[in-house]
Amino acid sequence: MSEQNGRVDLARQVAVLEERMNTITESYDRGWKLLEAKMGEDNAKRDTEFAKLREDYAKRDAELAKRDKNISIQIYAVAFGIVIVILGIGGTIISLLV
Repeated sequence: MSEQNGRVDLARQVAVLEERMNTITESYDRGWKLLEAKMGEDNAKRDTEFAKLREDYAKRDAELAKRDKNISIQIYAVAFGIVIVILGIGGTIISLLV
């Protein structure tokens, strides 16, 4: 009898342990699903932020290119002005010598 009671008690312990194991597995699965969902949301937010940054950098690059073009035009204008002044001074000197 005691042997049979021991087996019944052992069977109960096994059943309790199996139930605990199932509960832990279910909790783990739920937690994993929540984590995957959260990671998906974070990735979507990060992708949106990167897209905004790319747009900002594209705008900034366009502005810098426009500014560089304006600066180069100004440099050419100043150089042309210097050439005109030099020619004017040279012409004045030549006319005074003649």
